Amino acid sequence: PSLQPPPLPGPQTPGAGMPEVVPGAPGSWQQAGGAAYPSGGPGHLPARRQRDQPMVSAFGDLVRTGAWDAAQKTVSYQVFGDVKLDLRQVLRPGETLEVELYSLFGSAKILVPEGTDVQIQGMTLLGDARSEVGAAATGTPPSGGRLVVTGWSVFGEVRVRSVAAGEKLPRGWRWA
Repeated sequence: PSLQPPPLPGPQTPGAGMPEVVPGAPGSWQQAGGAAYPSGGPGHLPARRQRDQPMVSAFGDLVRTGAWDAAQKTVSYQVFGDVKLDLRQVLRPGETLEVELYSLFGSAKILVPEGTDVQIQGMTLLGDARSEVGAAATGTPPSGGRLVVTGWSVFGEVRVRSVAAGEKLPRGWRWA
Protein backbone atom coordinates (compact mmCIF):
# COMPACT_ATOMS: atom_id res chain seq x y z
CA PRO A 1 0.00 0.00 0.00
CA SER A 2 1.37 3.40 -1.03
CA LEU A 3 0.90 6.51 1.07
CA GLN A 4 -1.48 9.03 -0.47
CA PRO A 5 -1.75 12.72 0.45
CA PRO A 6 -5.12 13.82 1.84
CA PRO A 7 -7.68 14.68 -0.86
CA LEU A 8 -8.20 18.26 -1.95
CA PRO A 9 -11.65 19.69 -1.28
CA GLY A 10 -14.03 19.38 -4.16
CA PRO A 11 -17.46 18.08 -5.19
CA GLN A 12 -16.34 14.47 -4.69
CA THR A 13 -14.96 15.08 -1.16
CA PRO A 14 -17.23 17.52 0.69
CA GLY A 15 -15.87 18.54 4.08
CA ALA A 16 -12.45 16.96 3.45
CA GLY A 17 -9.16 18.74 2.93
CA MET A 18 -8.58 22.37 3.81
CA PRO A 19 -11.21 24.31 5.79
CA GLU A 20 -13.28 26.98 4.11
CA VAL A 21 -12.54 30.57 5.18
CA VAL A 22 -15.54 32.88 5.32
CA PRO A 23 -14.69 36.54 6.00
CA GLY A 24 -16.32 37.77 9.21
CA ALA A 25 -17.33 34.29 10.35
CA PRO A 26 -16.30 33.15 13.85
CA GLY A 27 -12.77 31.72 13.78
CA SER A 28 -11.79 33.40 10.49
CA TRP A 29 -9.21 36.16 10.05
CA GLN A 30 -9.51 39.60 8.53
CA GLN A 31 -7.04 42.29 7.58
CA ALA A 32 -6.93 45.59 9.52
CA GLY A 33 -4.22 48.21 9.12
CA GLY A 34 -1.70 45.79 7.61
CA ALA A 35 -2.10 43.15 10.35
CA ALA A 36 -4.29 40.04 10.45
CA TYR A 37 -6.87 39.84 13.25
CA PRO A 38 -9.37 37.21 14.31
CA SER A 39 -12.86 38.04 13.06
CA GLY A 40 -13.74 39.82 16.31
CA GLY A 41 -11.09 42.46 15.60
CA PRO A 42 -8.02 43.59 17.52
CA GLY A 43 -9.77 43.33 20.89
CA HIS A 44 -9.84 39.54 20.59
CA LEU A 45 -6.10 39.03 20.25
CA PRO A 46 -4.22 37.17 22.94
CA ALA A 47 -2.56 39.40 25.52
CA ARG A 48 1.12 40.23 25.09
CA ARG A 49 3.72 39.22 27.64
CA GLN A 50 4.27 42.04 30.14
CA ARG A 51 8.04 42.02 29.86
CA ASP A 52 10.66 40.14 27.90
CA GLN A 53 14.26 39.27 28.63
CA PRO A 54 16.38 42.35 27.86
CA MET A 55 18.14 42.55 24.52
CA VAL A 56 21.87 43.05 25.15
CA SER A 57 24.66 43.69 22.67
CA ALA A 58 28.23 45.01 22.70
CA PHE A 59 30.08 46.02 19.50
CA GLY A 60 27.16 44.99 17.30
CA ASP A 61 23.64 45.89 16.25
CA LEU A 62 20.31 44.68 17.61
CA VAL A 63 17.83 44.45 14.73
CA ARG A 64 14.20 43.29 14.89
CA THR A 65 12.08 43.45 11.70
CA GLY A 66 8.93 41.87 10.34
CA ALA A 67 6.21 40.42 12.57
CA TRP A 68 8.43 39.67 15.58
CA ASP A 69 6.91 38.82 18.94
CA ALA A 70 7.37 41.93 21.07
CA ALA A 71 6.44 42.10 24.74
CA GLN A 72 4.40 44.97 26.13
CA LYS A 73 7.68 46.38 27.49
CA THR A 74 10.96 45.83 25.64
CA VAL A 75 14.30 46.74 27.21
CA SER A 76 17.60 47.07 25.33
CA TYR A 77 21.19 47.56 26.55
CA GLN A 78 23.66 48.56 23.84
CA VAL A 79 27.38 49.46 23.87
CA PHE A 80 29.11 50.58 20.64
CA GLY A 81 26.30 49.64 18.27
CA ASP A 82 22.78 50.42 17.13
CA VAL A 83 19.29 49.30 18.08
CA LYS A 84 16.93 49.09 15.10
CA LEU A 85 13.31 48.12 15.77
CA ASP A 86 10.64 47.90 13.08
CA LEU A 87 7.25 47.95 14.80
CA ARG A 88 5.12 48.46 11.68
CA GLN A 89 3.88 44.84 11.76
CA VAL A 90 4.03 44.55 15.56
CA LEU A 91 2.09 47.51 17.01
CA ARG A 92 -1.65 46.80 16.94
CA PRO A 93 -4.36 49.49 16.86
CA GLY A 94 -5.52 50.36 20.37
CA GLU A 95 -2.48 49.07 22.26
CA THR A 96 0.47 50.73 23.97
CA LEU A 97 4.02 49.39 23.72
CA GLU A 98 6.93 50.61 25.83
CA VAL A 99 10.56 50.56 24.69
CA GLU A 100 13.32 51.32 27.20
CA LEU A 101 16.77 51.96 25.70
CA TYR A 102 20.17 52.27 27.37
CA SER A 103 22.93 53.10 24.90
CA LEU A 104 26.59 54.08 25.12
CA PHE A 105 28.20 55.21 21.82
CA GLY A 106 25.24 54.01 19.75
CA SER A 107 21.92 55.05 18.33
CA ALA A 108 18.37 53.76 18.31
CA LYS A 109 16.04 53.87 15.31
CA ILE A 110 12.42 52.78 15.59
CA LEU A 111 9.90 52.54 12.74
CA VAL A 112 6.17 52.74 13.57
CA PRO A 113 2.97 52.61 11.49
CA GLU A 114 1.48 55.87 10.21
CA GLY A 115 -0.78 57.57 12.75
CA THR A 116 0.95 56.14 15.84
CA ASP A 117 1.08 58.37 18.90
CA VAL A 118 4.74 58.51 20.01
CA GLN A 119 6.11 59.88 23.27
CA ILE A 120 9.86 60.13 23.85
CA GLN A 121 11.27 60.68 27.32
CA GLY A 122 14.61 60.19 29.01
CA MET A 123 17.97 61.84 28.39
CA THR A 124 20.72 62.01 25.81
CA LEU A 125 24.20 63.35 26.48
CA LEU A 126 26.01 64.67 23.37
CA GLY A 127 23.24 63.33 21.15
CA ASP A 128 19.60 63.95 20.37
CA ALA A 129 16.17 62.39 20.66
CA ARG A 130 13.45 63.13 18.14
CA SER A 131 10.20 61.87 16.78
CA GLU A 132 9.37 62.27 13.08
CA VAL A 133 5.77 61.11 13.40
CA GLY A 134 2.41 62.52 14.31
CA ALA A 135 -1.03 62.54 12.79
CA ALA A 136 -1.08 66.35 12.68
CA ALA A 137 2.30 66.51 10.92
CA THR A 138 1.58 63.83 8.31
CA GLY A 139 -2.13 64.49 7.80
CA THR A 140 -3.01 60.85 8.51
CA PRO A 141 -5.73 59.88 10.99
CA PRO A 142 -4.51 58.40 14.29
CA SER A 143 -4.26 54.59 14.23
CA GLY A 144 -4.96 54.18 17.94
CA GLY A 145 -1.53 52.64 18.53
CA ARG A 146 0.81 54.27 21.06
CA LEU A 147 4.56 53.94 21.63
CA VAL A 148 6.33 55.23 24.74
CA VAL A 149 10.11 55.39 24.34
CA THR A 150 12.34 55.97 27.35
CA GLY A 151 15.86 56.51 26.07
CA TRP A 152 19.11 57.00 27.98
CA SER A 153 21.95 57.63 25.57
CA VAL A 154 25.53 58.89 25.79
CA PHE A 155 27.16 59.87 22.47
CA GLY A 156 24.16 58.66 20.47
CA GLU A 157 20.67 59.44 19.29
CA VAL A 158 17.12 58.13 19.64
CA ARG A 159 14.91 58.53 16.55
CA VAL A 160 11.37 57.36 15.88
CA ARG A 161 9.87 57.64 12.40
CA SER A 162 6.61 56.64 10.75
CA VAL A 163 6.51 55.31 7.21
CA ALA A 164 3.34 54.74 5.19
CA ALA A 165 2.66 51.30 3.76
CA GLY A 166 4.41 50.97 0.40
CA GLU A 167 6.49 54.12 0.91
CA LYS A 168 10.19 53.80 0.15
CA LEU A 169 12.34 54.00 3.26
CA PRO A 170 14.70 56.98 3.39
CA ARG A 171 18.46 56.60 3.37
CA GLY A 172 19.70 55.35 6.74
CA TRP A 173 16.44 53.48 7.39
CA ARG A 174 16.69 50.76 4.71
CA TRP A 175 17.67 48.00 7.14
CA ALA A 176 13.96 47.18 7.67
